[in-house]
Amino acid sequence: MVLGRKYKKLIGKMVEVDWKDPTGFVNENLREVKLSKCTSIGILREIKEDYVILQTSKYEDSESGDYTSITIGCITALREYEDS
Repeated sequence: MVLGRKYKKLIGKMVEVDWKDPTGFVNENLREVKLSKCTSIGILREIKEDYVILQTSKYEDSESGDYTSITIGCITALREYEDS
């Protein structure tokens, strides 16, 4: 998935990202090994060449906070968040 111009308009907005997480398996049957389907919600802070950065919290009076980086190749969907 290449993130083009249409996604740049989402920077600074609350988004929902569906993605497949590479997962490690130890002492498991081969049939059980697979990617884990994930959904993350946060403010889209940046789109880099090969990953995006979501902000999930921010500390008052500071640039520090909690962030998640997701490799673009793992993203299956990216959309503006709609509270239901």
